[in-house]
Amino acid sequence: MEKEIPGVLAVNIVGGYAFSDVPYAGVAFSIITEGEEAAAQEGLRELSQIAWDMREDGIPKQHDLDTVVREFKDSNYKFGGKGPVLLVEPSDNIGGGAPGDGTDVMRALLKYDIQGAGVAITDAESVAALQDIPIGGKITLPIGGKGSPLDQGPVTLEVELISRSDGVFELEDKNSHLVGSLGKIIRMGLCAVVRHRGLTILLTSKKLPPFDLGQWRSQGINPEELSMIGIKAAVGHRVAWGRIAAGEFTVNTSGPCTSDITRLPYTKLRRPVFPLDKMSAGG
Repeated sequence: MEKEIPGVLAVNIVGGYAFSDVPYAGVAFSIITEGEEAAAQEGLRELSQIAWDMREDGIPKQHDLDTVVREFKDSNYKFGGKGPVLLVEPSDNIGGGAPGDGTDVMRALLKYDIQGAGVAITDAESVAALQDIPIGGKITLPIGGKGSPLDQGPVTLEVELISRSDGVFELEDKNSHLVGSLGKIIRMGLCAVVRHRGLTILLTSKKLPPFDLGQWRSQGINPEELSMIGIKAAVGHRVAWGRIAAGEFTVNTSGPCTSDITRLPYTKLRRPVFPLDKMSAGG
């Protein structure tokens, strides 16, 4: 358009920011022109139509969490080859600023009683409550669900304490981009590993993006032997986990970094707007 429409100096495309609860969030276009305004307006209409025609492509494809876990159970724990099946939840993406204590994946694994599964939950309160419990002892704790009002809230479980640690470990992948932000030595704060039925829960005091298998190995757990595992990330986990995973499913869960923005409680956004509302072209 900058070459073909007479007088146009620049065409600007503003991608927008879907998490902004402001009246005019979303994609926008502007044209700076020294020529006829009518030609520029026609260019804006063309850009708007292209955006509208491509609107569905802007929505990340996700799997239904309940369906994935149920089908995994029904398949007798066979989704691909050897190694864990990853339940990736961008909604609780620690690297994106989420609290890392979402409970949706944990709830699904408990609902279908998946044996050999694992989740890492950031929950300093639960870790503190376990400090005086002997290894092998049992305690009832409200786990997770404390960091975001979008979550269903804590899951109260009777758990057996498997181990405790100071949460310090050295990254296995010295090229991980965690090195740039945290260094080669990682400090998750006091940690505890607990178990409820077939589910192993790694409780950390500080959240850590799941970018290194040493997070689990340092706690005495071989991640390659897990059947299913919750991954609180979007894409950055793949360097580490992609090497051992039998399968990967990005699942739709609640949380502040959700890709399904229909889950977010907008109050200021102008309506109607796609994809929150059904709209016709130009609406």
